[in-house]
Amino acid sequence: MAEKNKERLKEITDSIEQGIQSLFQSDRYAQYLRTMSRFHRYSVNNTMLIYMQKPDATLVAGFNKWRDQFSRNVMRGEKEIKIIAPTPFKKKIEEEKLDPDTKVPMLDADGKIIMEEKEIKIPMYKVVSVFDVSQTEGKPLPTLANDLMGNVKQYEIFMEALRRSSPVPLAFEAMEPNTDGYFSEKDQRIAIRSGMSEVQTVSAAVHEITHATLHNYEQARLAAAKSDETAEPPKPKDRHSEEVEAESVSYAVCQYYGIQTGENSFGYIASWSKDKELPELRASLETINKTASGLISDIDQNFREVLKEYDSVLEQFAGDVYQYTTSVMEPPFPLNSMEEEVPATVEDLKSGYGKDTRAAIFSAAKGEDTAFPDELLRRLDEIEKIYSPRETEAVYLLDNAAYLYLKENEDGYGYTLYDKESLRETANGFADEGVSSIPTAYEQAIALEHLTPATSEKVPLDILNKIAAVREQDIQEYIRKNNLSMGDHQIVTPEPQDAPTSSKEASMLPDAPELALDEYPRPDSELTVANLKACGYLDGDLLSLSKDRALELFEQDLTVYMIENGGASMAFDPDEIQAHSGLFAVSREEWEESREFSSAIEDRMKHQEQREAAFLKTSQDAFAIYQVKDGDELRDIRFEPLSWLESKGISVDHGNL
Repeated sequence: MAEKNKERLKEITDSIEQGIQSLFQSDRYAQYLRTMSRFHRYSVNNTMLIYMQKPDATLVAGFNKWRDQFSRNVMRGEKEIKIIAPTPFKKKIEEEKLDPDTKVPMLDADGKIIMEEKEIKIPMYKVVSVFDVSQTEGKPLPTLANDLMGNVKQYEIFMEALRRSSPVPLAFEAMEPNTDGYFSEKDQRIAIRSGMSEVQTVSAAVHEITHATLHNYEQARLAAAKSDETAEPPKPKDRHSEEVEAESVSYAVCQYYGIQTGENSFGYIASWSKDKELPELRASLETINKTASGLISDIDQNFREVLKEYDSVLEQFAGDVYQYTTSVMEPPFPLNSMEEEVPATVEDLKSGYGKDTRAAIFSAAKGEDTAFPDELLRRLDEIEKIYSPRETEAVYLLDNAAYLYLKENEDGYGYTLYDKESLRETANGFADEGVSSIPTAYEQAIALEHLTPATSEKVPLDILNKIAAVREQDIQEYIRKNNLSMGDHQIVTPEPQDAPTSSKEASMLPDAPELALDEYPRPDSELTVANLKACGYLDGDLLSLSKDRALELFEQDLTVYMIENGGASMAFDPDEIQAHSGLFAVSREEWEESREFSSAIEDRMKHQEQREAAFLKTSQDAFAIYQVKDGDELRDIRFEPLSWLESKGISVDHGNL
């Protein structure tokens, strides 16, 4: 058994060495760094093994650990990932007992050396099998820390965490466009070019922090001399090697936090590595791994500390919002005390629901004699730079063959799969209850559809516009082929008939263009539900509006929504409506409670006899059903065809309706 384990270990370590050699001789280096960023606490050996067997792995564990600790099961037919695990064993030995002060052997009364029994650990390793989370199914995993904070949407706090993680002061200054930053060993400081994009700034900062950590030779010499005066000072590396290390650490750290940077800087890896021996290449990988892991740990810790320090700012803001919004309320409001409401508002802000707080502020601002809350809104803008709006939808491209669209709604997270070429839907479904983020919903959708994509990347939401356009084309084609007219209800389009005797009579017919008395009273007669669907909005709780109609209803104090990229956002003032170039909508529920809707229904009832007469005169196929009043006196009334009533000489009794 021991010999077999040794053979397996030798086989796997040989494959690691081959993997390291090929890693620097191909375009695989960036992919290795992506894998390393997800497993930065693993050794170079195990990182390389995971990279060679499943480079897109994100979280691995053994078969039993998935089942017992995470309530997830490995799916049938999944291939294990082989890694090396330490299995040390204990052994008792006898050795000379040493004097704790002089470190010389101690003697007994007879002058013999005293022996003592000691337990030592013998390092041993064996090959074990693990599986990636994508190879399992079951209970959703809790959202990982880097999913919560790993993007530049929290740029201000992320940069402060970087400053605290840097071994030397970091500041911004003007530089030439071809220079992103530099580390000054003489001045012991880092300078970053001001005015760059957030992604470029973070990437440059991590790059220079790596130089300050690994290539600060003067500080390293002083530290070595302080601990051992005879120690040889560290040898400076060539500039090429320094850049490889700094760029590799920067790329890996940014990948860990979901910050997408370019891979162009790795084109020189093959030429840099061609004259280096395997031990030197391995040492470089270990240095990159150790530095990236240490920096990630520091950033995580500092990020949490900065957020904690910011709690007092949030609490003060939430208290000011409460006082402002309640100042215009009348009894019995507010229903909750300040002690209850402030923590809830703070939690909403941290979770990215600043829009709810903004809506409450605007609602209070509508009150008479209320000062407009410019200062509160400015502070909220600053808060939303740190706690950015919650991600409620995302699109992923899987294996360059399919789009996976994820969207949060009132019931949780729904998903839809689209073929990349045709942009048509191939599958849809809902994630399990308890899923609380886009990344977790992604894992659920992949598992539910039994997908194992080799590559997956998040793409801009703009693709939804193209998908909506294809869907609209399909709807129009279906209407044309089936001779339908799309409104809020489908209406049969008749063959051409003789013109009606009067325009008034025409408006009563079921097939009349106006459909004024038989159609649902839409808030905008020119638009239908199909327009919302064409924009990607599928929930069915809103009704379409043009810009002019949106402005009219906004003036009537109805809530107007702006439709964009399949989502709906509330408009808070007419300027927002004027600036928006897309579709608008109003809540179906709020519309049906409006005076305008009630007036339309009342007008319809006034023309009941005209509607019936027009219906009876039409020569096409059409159907009408009378609604019988509810009550004991009519419980025996049955529905009968009008022709049967007429054959019996019975007319419709409108008193029953």
